[in-house]
This record gives sequence, structure tokens and C-alpha cells, in this order.
Amino acid sequence: MELRKRRRISSSATVSVERFLNRTEGCKNVIVFTGSGLSAASGMSMFSTRNGLYERARKKFKIQDGIKLFTYSFYKQRRADVQAFFAQIYSEAQASCAAPGHHALATISGLHRIKRHYTLNIDGLAEVVGIDTWHHENNPQGVTIEMHGNIRQLVCPTCHAVEPLSRTHITTMRGLQAVPCRRCHQDEMRFKVMLYDDDQGDCITPEHVFETLEEDLEAADLVLWIGISFEQSASVEYFRRVRSILASQGRLEIVQQAIINPSDDAYFNILSSVCNIDELRVMDVRTQADTLLPLLASRMQAHAAGAPCPAMPGHSNGGVVDAMSGGAVSSPLNGHSSHQLYQGAGVGSRGERDDEQAGDGPYTSSTRAVRAAARFHANVGYGELSNSDSSSSNEGGSFEFKGSGSYSSGRG
Repeated sequence: MELRKRRRISSSATVSVERFLNRTEGCKNVIVFTGSGLSAASGMSMFSTRNGLYERARKKFKIQDGIKLFTYSFYKQRRADVQAFFAQIYSEAQASCAAPGHHALATISGLHRIKRHYTLNIDGLAEVVGIDTWHHENNPQGVTIEMHGNIRQLVCPTCHAVEPLSRTHITTMRGLQAVPCRRCHQDEMRFKVMLYDDDQGDCITPEHVFETLEEDLEAADLVLWIGISFEQSASVEYFRRVRSILASQGRLEIVQQAIINPSDDAYFNILSSVCNIDELRVMDVRTQADTLLPLLASRMQAHAAGAPCPAMPGHSNGGVVDAMSGGAVSSPLNGHSSHQLYQGAGVGSRGERDDEQAGDGPYTSSTRAVRAAARFHANVGYGELSNSDSSSSNEGGSFEFKGSGSYSSGRG
């Protein structure tokens, strides 16, 4: 399959960190969706990266595609082997540490600004920093909903009993033995992790989740998509569902939305997978979660106290950094403070200024970005992105599209 090169997206959707903070610091009912990017600095392996979980699974089980290990059909065939592999992931989660982004989310939650936190991650780090977990019966007011489960827990598919993992469980699984349920005594306790095409998915993510989402969106004033690449079908479906619910409520143009990701790939993937892209009103904030969330927490604390908002380094209070020159913020991973802002060539524009970006217009993709996306659709068909057969690079930005079919990719 021929790889097609795409240009960097430069659009009026791209906003600076300062502009994003100015527009969101007063929000009181925030819906947060988080993906693997939030845990990038926590020590957890990613799924589809080099030497990630898919590649390790492929090598260990000698299968053509490591994603197969995370399918329910493979689990049924080799349950003990899959459980043993998940036990290794659990050990990794136990050794991981919450990142600055996790702690900032906990701070924002403590201010009662987060209506709900929907996470695609299975590391359980939101609970580690003290954000309580939702349960449709036991804790319906809980903040974090674990859409894909939690590697730190076992669940019984028969009676839905949940148990925290213990050393005894891990030893049993690494010995390729079944773990019995203490409530119903069935020998089928499994990791509480959603698999692809999971026939037992109701014990991981009950349907009540989407009823809760609809109720949450009735009161939401901001939806954040943090550390999600939109390279897989689940995350894109969540995005589409949110848009559909907001549209049915007549609130699509009222509720602000923002994608927080240092790469323009996330925004491009959304442009390539939704209809009516000229009506897409989403802020594209290209920076790390560990950089942005502490700043947002600080702003919201100041706003709640009625104090002047903290100034960005090098700028007076209320000063607006240009949408392109200020869109990039140094990451703690690069040895800089999370509050240290650097200016430089425009993110996504190679230094070329788009005059449309200087204004405060709606968060719609610019004519140039819309036409670029339209050209891709015309050239290769309105197909879905296939991560298993494609490659992406921050420098080259190459993607491969299929003319039809569904996503086949990573977890975030």
C-alpha cells in the first residue's frame, strides 16, 4: 500500500496555551477524556509504540500482530497465557508513578470543577492520586469512569464481583492457574480490562456509562480530550458520540471542546473521521498534558479565590500569546519547568503565520485545512485510518488509508 504524505495542519483551531486558559479558567462543569498520553511520563508502556505492549505480545506469542493478544477470541483460546501476560502489565502499573497531569486533575477535581473524568487508561493512576472511581450502583457520584477497565483489579464474568489484585493472585496467574471467585466459586476471575470484541464487556464497562455521559453533557461547559491520538475506533466513537449527544441537546455550539496533544496528528485524525468538518468547533492545543494541566489547575484555583490569574512567564496578566508562536510549551520531559513557555516558529505552520489565527474567531478549521482534508478524502476514499498498516511521524507525518473498513489500531 502506497504511503501518502500529508502537510502539517495550520488552522484557526490551533490556539495558544494562554488563550486556552483565558477561555476555560471559569468553567465549572468540565468533562475530561484521557488517553495514554496522560500517563506517558508515569513509566507505563504504551500499546502501539516501538517496544510497546503489542510488539512485546507479538514476540512472546509469535503471532503476526500483537494486537491479537488483546482480542477476546485469543483470550478464549489461551486464557492462562493472556492472564500471565497481563500480570506483567500489572507489575509495571504497580511500579509506575502518577505524573504532574494526574496530580493537576486531582487538584481540579478537588475544586469541584470536574463533572466527570472518562479515562481510556487501565493503569488506575487517577485513583492513586485520590480521584474517586464511579460505579453505577456503589458510587454513582464518583468522578472517574474507567472506560476500558483497571489492570489493578480482577472481575468475575458470572457474578461481576470485583477484587483488588494480590500477590497470591499474581503468583497463581504466572503459574498459568485459574483464580476462583470467592463469591460464586467459579474458576474464571479475569483482569478487569476490556478486550477487543469482548463478549464479557458488560462486566468491564456497563451500559449505564453512556446514560451517565448523556446526563453529564446536559450540564457540561467544557469537554477536554487529553493525551488521545484518535488512532483507534473506540476513541473516535467516543468523540462522535459526544458531538451527537450535544447536537441532540442543542448545545453543540455552546459547549467548548479542546484536544490537548503535542502532535497535530490527533486533530488531523479527527478531521479525517468526522462529517461536516467545516462545523468542527474544537480548540487544538498542541502541548503536553503535564504542561497544560498544572497551569489550568493554578488558574482555576486563582479564579475560585477571586485572585488575579497567575501570569505566564514573560507575559503580563491577561496577555495573549500569538496562537502559533505560543502554542508550544516546553515539557518537563525536556528538562524545563512546566510553567516555562518558549516562543518559536509556529507549531504546525513551520513558522508561516496564518492571519486567521490572530483573531478570536470560532474554533473552526481554516479553509486551507478543510481543503487539505477534502483532498485526502477524494484521493483515497473516505476510509478509516488503519494503524496496524500505517506509520505516522511527527517529522514526516505520513499516513496510510484504506478505502473502506474500520480502524485497526492502538488503544488511545
